[in-house]
Amino acid sequence: MKRRRRAKRRMKKKNKLFFGLALIVFSFVLGAFVLYRLSPDMMIKGVEIVGGKTVSNDDIKKVAQELFVSSFNFLGREVSVNNIFVSLEGKSSKLLEQFPEIESIGIKKDYVKGLVYLEILEKEPAAVWYENGSCSLIDGKGSFIRSCSGGESSDLVLIEEKEKGSDLNKGEVISAALSLREEMNGYGLEAKNFSLFPDKFVLEDMKGCDFIFSLGDDFDWQIEKMEAVLDQGGYLNNLENFQHIELRWGNQAVVKKKE
Repeated sequence: MKRRRRAKRRMKKKNKLFFGLALIVFSFVLGAFVLYRLSPDMMIKGVEIVGGKTVSNDDIKKVAQELFVSSFNFLGREVSVNNIFVSLEGKSSKLLEQFPEIESIGIKKDYVKGLVYLEILEKEPAAVWYENGSCSLIDGKGSFIRSCSGGESSDLVLIEEKEKGSDLNKGEVISAALSLREEMNGYGLEAKNFSLFPDKFVLEDMKGCDFIFSLGDDFDWQIEKMEAVLDQGGYLNNLENFQHIELRWGNQAVVKKKE
């Protein structure tokens, strides 16, 4: 009797398990079928761009429309679905891979109109970076925006990487350049041209005089030494008579006159 009862219980568990699995499969098949049949009525009818400035809206739309099409295998048949109710999570990161000029993309949907809105935030150029004969626009984080010809440089700092070997990332270099530009503005000087070497960072042509720094933990201290020199009118008002002011070494600021 006990064996028969155990067998019946096992049979009931198997039946429940089978019924549960069958229900899951049926729900999936039904959902896929309904989605497939109704997708023409719920398809994405258009993509609208909000906030784009320099990047081609048509190019973004074209890539987005391709990414928004989902496909799956249904009973051995490849089915493509362009449905506004399908999650677009993860699509923005794929769009960013295609458009390095863009900082972030927000996705919103209008289910009534069948429209997808892409809210574009573009990167802001902070510097023109010259390296191995090529020119690139770089943002404040050191991230590549796009290649350039140099004509976009009117309001940006220009940084030329003269030699490879520096272990600093571009974001740190740009931050230093922007700090020096702000400091020099306070003295009525325009800091625009910089050269990067493995062992030094040179602010060039301040009325003919170069300022030499090293980028590292004591960079703020080097700026303080620079301020101490420039606060003396004899130096600030006669920069054209000096070849360079060396700020890398200890507590010293070494000033070299032109010969």
